Amino acid sequence: MTDYITKQYNCKICNETHKINLPKNLCDGRDKYPFSYVFLHGEPKEILTILYIDKDLQIRGVEVQQGENDFFSKEYVVKMATNLIDEVDRLREDNVMLMQEIDDLKEKYKKQMEKLPF
Repeated sequence: MTDYITKQYNCKICNETHKINLPKNLCDGRDKYPFSYVFLHGEPKEILTILYIDKDLQIRGVEVQQGENDFFSKEYVVKMATNLIDEVDRLREDNVMLMQEIDDLKEKYKKQMEKLPF
């Protein structure tokens, strides 16, 4: 059984019908419909695509916007990058802490095994 459902939408910019695989659990945890599903398509990926999807994973609307890598302001990109860098730093710290806990548990296990009478 596949975890995706294939849908089609028409792009008014490139005048093509595209297929898209949507995760079957895309609606999980949502309480308002239709909701927007945003992605880029085209070659290069410069067409901003917004699909409006209902609770049955039916596409109820499509909006497309031609871009030239200017979808986000410089300030927004800097803020987004800063948040991502902060998250990476936090994850690195968590990783170091977890690796230390693993080492401590290995050492504890080793000592416990040495006490066993076999």
